[in-house]
Amino acid sequence: MNVTWTENSISETSDEIAACLAKRDSNAATRLAFLFLERFDTSNWEARSRIVVDQPTSTGSERFDALLAGIVELACASHQIVAPLWVNDESYFLDDWCFVSGITSLHADALVHSPISLARHGVFVTQSALEYA
Repeated sequence: MNVTWTENSISETSDEIAACLAKRDSNAATRLAFLFLERFDTSNWEARSRIVVDQPTSTGSERFDALLAGIVELACASHQIVAPLWVNDESYFLDDWCFVSGITSLHADALVHSPISLARHGVFVTQSALEYA
């Protein structure tokens, strides 16, 4: 079976996350954020640049906005693409840290293993959060 990825832009992903959050489904919103990273990794170079260039509208959550900016920054760095300037907008940085797992016992793992692209936005993930099959 051949799987074809739909290359949703970060703006489309942000809108989908906002819809999930409106339904109070933060788990689905988190999955969408990390699915964007997976789709970015499997896209061609031209698509990678195109799908991150436009600044997304807010998801309605500072935490998810920061997560998306960190994911875009990480994705671009991983593929030697200059991240779009919008990721440096102050609205994408959290004053209070966010641990994506929500499980207190995993916070130490997240502090140690979060990529700098996420950590600088105040978002921390466990080592396995960025792995996919």
